[in-house]
Amino acid sequence: MRIPFCLAFLLYLCKESLASFIPIDNYLVACGSSDKLTFQDRTFIPDSEHANVEIKAMKSVALTTKHGVPSPLYQSARVFSEQSSYKFKIEQQGRHWIRLYFHPFPHSNPNMAFASITVVTDNSFVLLNNFIFQDNKDSYLFKEYVIIVTSNELLLTFIPHHNSIVFVNAVEVVSMPDLLFPQLLNPPVPSNFALETVYRLNIGGASIASHDDILSRTWENDEIYFHSASTAVNISTNTSSIKPMDFLPITAPPLVYASAKAWGDDATSGSRLSWNFSVSPDFIYFVRIHFCNIISNVSNSLHLDLFINEGITLKSLVLSFLTGDLAEPYFKGFVTNGKGNSLTVSVSPDMMTDSTNATMNGLEILKISNDFGSLDGFSSVDDILTKSSKISTKLKVIIIGCTVSVFMFLAFLGLSLCYLIARRREKKSEITFKFPKRFTLQAIKQATNDFDQSLLIGEGGFGKVYQGTLENGETVAIKVANHESKQGLNEFHNEIELLSGLGHPNLVSLIGCCTENSELILVYKYMAKGSFSSHLYGTDFVPLSWKQRLGICIGAAKGLCYLHFGAKHSIIHRDVKTANILLDENLVAKVADFGISKKGRLDKSHVTTNVKGSFGYLDPDYFRTKCLTEKSDVYSFGAVLIEVICGKPALDDARPTQHVNLAIWALNCHENGTFHEMMDPYLIGKVNMDSLTKVSELAWKCLHDSRVKRPPMAYVLCQLEEALHLELSSPLCNGSADSVSHAHLENGFANGIEDVA
Repeated sequence: MRIPFCLAFLLYLCKESLASFIPIDNYLVACGSSDKLTFQDRTFIPDSEHANVEIKAMKSVALTTKHGVPSPLYQSARVFSEQSSYKFKIEQQGRHWIRLYFHPFPHSNPNMAFASITVVTDNSFVLLNNFIFQDNKDSYLFKEYVIIVTSNELLLTFIPHHNSIVFVNAVEVVSMPDLLFPQLLNPPVPSNFALETVYRLNIGGASIASHDDILSRTWENDEIYFHSASTAVNISTNTSSIKPMDFLPITAPPLVYASAKAWGDDATSGSRLSWNFSVSPDFIYFVRIHFCNIISNVSNSLHLDLFINEGITLKSLVLSFLTGDLAEPYFKGFVTNGKGNSLTVSVSPDMMTDSTNATMNGLEILKISNDFGSLDGFSSVDDILTKSSKISTKLKVIIIGCTVSVFMFLAFLGLSLCYLIARRREKKSEITFKFPKRFTLQAIKQATNDFDQSLLIGEGGFGKVYQGTLENGETVAIKVANHESKQGLNEFHNEIELLSGLGHPNLVSLIGCCTENSELILVYKYMAKGSFSSHLYGTDFVPLSWKQRLGICIGAAKGLCYLHFGAKHSIIHRDVKTANILLDENLVAKVADFGISKKGRLDKSHVTTNVKGSFGYLDPDYFRTKCLTEKSDVYSFGAVLIEVICGKPALDDARPTQHVNLAIWALNCHENGTFHEMMDPYLIGKVNMDSLTKVSELAWKCLHDSRVKRPPMAYVLCQLEEALHLELSSPLCNGSADSVSHAHLENGFANGIEDVA
């Protein structure tokens, strides 16, 4: 195929500019140093001498040492005792490397090994969150990130934990070619994402130092990650024999393509070259693999199968066919999950051909930021800054309080005592809460037309729910507790305690409350489209499309992710069901009903508690052991997914006894290979079968009888977003009449791998 002249010229310009890439922004900062430092043939300038770098700190200390450090770059450090920042002037917006160097000085005072290191950017990325050297085996920490800078300034903020310090030895902020990485803008990757380099390997060759890479990257040797039963050999050639790439000559340095691993003479049939890596199960990863056929003498003789996490990703890859010649580089990128705490990449000969060898030259694995903008945990920048601000405020209050006179302190105590005595004289039935909005009973009656039964929109164990209209015209949902129900009183307390401290677009919004005359009334933002359940099998609504169902599930999963990982204290909802997923006028999902929710800590194995929840969604492991964990919510969400696929309620006494519990019925059908018969008839012919299969396989994982084998909600969210991407990329989403093949529903779980390059 001929390339138009203008496009060919553009590619030529890109190639030439990349081959001689010089970063516009090139900040190499030696923090706390008074002298310039040389590290791997690059010069780092003291942070106090950079014209375009500003230290924004109330108090900082520069420390230096010459003992016990392997490099001059670690001989100085800038230490902060409170939240502080480096501000960089940015000349060229776009992708930038951020490289951070940390090493605590031995015998320092205060002890830097106990420093709590949190680093965030002003464009909402969490790079590090509460890293402490004392809790880790390493005495050095190097971190490399890729972020997109969209303004003329970049702020790197360093935040110490309460009563701690934070420090940094060196910082790099360097422009990089925007074309180095694919856009990754399609799901499951957020549109504004950051990357963290986790692994970068030169396979079959020695480690490559930053001065041998035009982008100052380091490549480590692969031996400690290589795991294969048969003997492999390392092969290398002269870099001059590597043919120039057509488009991105700096995707990897020539040294990477000039070395490789291949099978030795004793390789057995069907053997794979395999590399295994430790990863976090709560993130997705960009994996890029580099190939260059330096092991063959004849073109088209090498046919490879590529596997990621045991699933075949590329079948019968013929390098010479793709590149046109031997010794010509080729690379391919994918977005994938780990498998538990590990990620495995393997390559083998295609057994359907006469090929007897396999090879790989380089491998990169980069973590992709999650929906919270974090590369380290599930707290957003706002969460971290808010927490830091509260701690700072508390410290200031303590200091001020300690400076007041004894007389003023005693006067304060006297006033407080008078206030408490006065409060005791009030009605004991009056319950008080610190809440932004308190409604009078008269206002509630006016909003509901004196609790007009025609405005009743729901009823449960807590009490009744009315639609109401406030004086300002806002439509609200008003929940009135049943006076005779102890459950109502307990749930009222719980709902206020939890929701008053939460804020997320996928959680129901609590506006206020009323406790006048012993009433227990909660006022929420009104959800115009009602509950998710009413749209799945109710009679008053048009059935939802598969795209709409996935969008609602994704919203609910985001809300649960926030409860489990993003809130100040982790929260287990304990009653996840389609009736408790409410929809606004745009079908945005809001998780509701926190009456029986439980605060918990995910670093504990479980919370022992009386069993509560809804049958049909209740975790059997929790029911047996009374041990409540966030995985109980995951089980309930699995039951929700089955409802979404089948369009049937989770519990229905009208069904035959063996079919009353939908989740159990579905699991039995899955084992018998007949689950496709349970699918909502409305979806037949209107859904992408790969998307449907992915969701069904996700449901089986969530419904696993053992909680430890269920995935976390972050993984669930990722898989749902991948399923939505499959649906959106399908012609069925645009109204095609192609029908779903039911047999494919039982074909198994897709690999969770998104081809991006």
